Amino acid sequence: MRRVIFVDDAPEILQHLRRILGPMQSEWDMQFFPSAAAALPVIREGACDVVVSDMTMPVMDGAQFLSEVRTLSPETIRIVLSGDQSPVNHLRSAAVAHRFLQKPVDLSVLKATIAQAEALRAVLANPALRSLVGEIKVLPSLPSIYQNLMQEMQAPQASLKKASRIVAKDLGMMTKILQLVNSAFFGLRTHVSDPEQAVALLGFDTIKSLALSSQVFAQFDQGRLPSFSLEDLWRHAMLTGTCARRIAKDAGASQQVIDEAFTAALLHDVGVLVLAANKPEDYARVCDLMRTQRMPDWAAERDVFGADHAHVGAYLLGIWGLGDGIIEAVAFHQHPGECQAPGFTAVTAVHVANAIAEQQAQGEADTADLAGVDQEYLAREQCLLRLSGWRELCAAA
Repeated sequence: MRRVIFVDDAPEILQHLRRILGPMQSEWDMQFFPSAAAALPVIREGACDVVVSDMTMPVMDGAQFLSEVRTLSPETIRIVLSGDQSPVNHLRSAAVAHRFLQKPVDLSVLKATIAQAEALRAVLANPALRSLVGEIKVLPSLPSIYQNLMQEMQAPQASLKKASRIVAKDLGMMTKILQLVNSAFFGLRTHVSDPEQAVALLGFDTIKSLALSSQVFAQFDQGRLPSFSLEDLWRHAMLTGTCARRIAKDAGASQQVIDEAFTAALLHDVGVLVLAANKPEDYARVCDLMRTQRMPDWAAERDVFGADHAHVGAYLLGIWGLGDGIIEAVAFHQHPGECQAPGFTAVTAVHVANAIAEQQAQGEADTADLAGVDQEYLAREQCLLRLSGWRELCAAA
């Protein structure tokens, strides 16, 4: 039976939760606490599967409490349930929670949220994946420029000027930002050459994503696998990011989903870098299988390693503490049907964008069929009829 703990300092909220969760008594072992201080000793005594906490509580708030839970029980799914929708609370909760739900929440939404988070945990707990990652000697480190940008974003008086100075310290990073802001994607009539103006036009979240992805790519030693094209991989990542962002905007997704889609698209192949950098001889076999047997990359990787780059990349991003929306999109970008999230999500955007970018790279943009797209999944999420429109939208990317 799944053990679920609820924490909220408002008695009426706890009473409401007890009432709506009555039907789950046969499936969940539930406990309700009026404060973090009351819940922590129970969590110390034994592992729990899910913790659902309010954000704005006295003495120890939700972010502080869930940070403690993460230390005590890393495998626990952490959910914030809050009526405070301020950007500051979203930002603080993103660092410690897997999901953020708004009050009032109904039972179906809570059940779906927990199921979705558990599906991702199951993927990352795959013994073959853990064994493979355990053999890897060098994982890319979380770039310092990304950490510095995160600190600036979380500052009480965040400044675009300070952010642009952080970015300008990395010439390669600044070059990529200026390249993107001056691309056809933005449709600007004037050329942008000033870092501060570029940061203002792109926004904090886009800049943060570019900083993370470009520096991760920069950590890869091309010399260990000369036949491997890092430039092609980066070009594909950028094109996928551009397409995913367009698709998410066209779908009317929230800004959070748009940002998650862009970040995940830039990083969806980071697992390729991890495998190629640490096991170049084995990855050469993957490339050979793709070329001689015409196997898709994920199938060749599973044949050689027992796991594919999507799951390796998601595992790495989990270690780094990125949000579940991004990790999900990376983990399921090739097999979106395995994702439990309903409706249009970052998974949808990255899956379709990846297929479109691969087709464009092969010079087959006008081909009637789009190889690699899971049409059953798109039909399930009522997105299949939008596919042709998304292809046209991304044609000039």
